[in-house]
Amino acid sequence: MNKTVMATPNIKKKPSSLRYFQEGVAPVDIGSWRLNVQGIVDRPLELSLDDLLSMPQVYSHRRSMCVCLWSIKRHWEGVLLKDVLELANVDVLDDSLYLKQRSIGTDKGVYDSTIHLASAVRRNAILAHSVDGSSLPLENGFPLRLHDFGLYLYKCVKALASLEVTRENEIGYWEEYAGYDVDGTVLPKRYYAVDLHRKFYFAGKGEVMDEDIC
Repeated sequence: MNKTVMATPNIKKKPSSLRYFQEGVAPVDIGSWRLNVQGIVDRPLELSLDDLLSMPQVYSHRRSMCVCLWSIKRHWEGVLLKDVLELANVDVLDDSLYLKQRSIGTDKGVYDSTIHLASAVRRNAILAHSVDGSSLPLENGFPLRLHDFGLYLYKCVKALASLEVTRENEIGYWEEYAGYDVDGTVLPKRYYAVDLHRKFYFAGKGEVMDEDIC
């Protein structure tokens, strides 16, 4: 892929989200890091970054939405969440299942978030390892971040350590800390598109598409 076309306009104008990175940088030894897939699975997994890179890769030029009302459209690369969970023999369209994500964590604790699994799969959620043609920087969740583009970013855990398939829709870090909604679906509101350098009103619910911005 020609990475010269993978620049995001106005990226330097994006609000910093380092303050939301568990109030510190997660310690990552990429050689020993593994993504653990556990819970209601027939086959628990421990996947290295090389394991993920050996799977079919996807490219997504899609818009992320922050509950703080800014948004940005960037070039994401990774693997489909669906593909990883199917390796563990999970019925990814079972509407009774949820997915609890946990971060690597710091001395201040572990960041967690739970999402509805089948909804995330239907929205083609990805496990992203690269953005704009390069590995995720620390701010974006090195080495891996889940992205469900129909949910606000607080529902998408940075520096992933584990995915647990469960039947419980648990209160996560930001729901408890800041009172955010446990559902996390992007709602109709006025937002600011950093990449377009302008405000827009989103009248729908879920992922924001180009045609939604007028």
